[in-house]
Amino acid sequence: MVDKETIRQNVRDAFGPFMTGRQDEFADRLYHPDYVNHEADPERSRGPAGARATAEWLRSCFGDLSYEVERIIVEDDMAAAYVTMRGTHGGGLPRGLPATHKPFAVKHVHLIRFADDGRALEHWAVRDDLGLAMQAGLLPAGPPTSAPDSA
Repeated sequence: MVDKETIRQNVRDAFGPFMTGRQDEFADRLYHPDYVNHEADPERSRGPAGARATAEWLRSCFGDLSYEVERIIVEDDMAAAYVTMRGTHGGGLPRGLPATHKPFAVKHVHLIRFADDGRALEHWAVRDDLGLAMQAGLLPAGPPTSAPDSA
């Protein structure tokens, strides 16, 4: 089993140079060939190529995409990363909706299981998609106003 600091560094590299820094060459070092992203669409869910495709897709949906790693907890072959995702809504998510160009910052928890060689094998996430949609102007910020009764 790989040591905890290697896992922590690989998590930092996944959110830093790979996702935020657009250094796609990191994918083969960070993601095992058997990697499965349980949060991604099937065409973007497997192996280093799937990780690259997911990163490219997210960057196309969100301008100035960045992740700030707040905390990493490692136990055995699992890591939990508490992160802040920031960006600007650039369209494409949800499908068919135009860009609002509004900024957002939301918290996520990413759970990643690692292989013995230190590369990610599986990924799950708990995301604040509602917060993102509200900040990005994709949903009303408050309850609808009602018209006065005409009776």
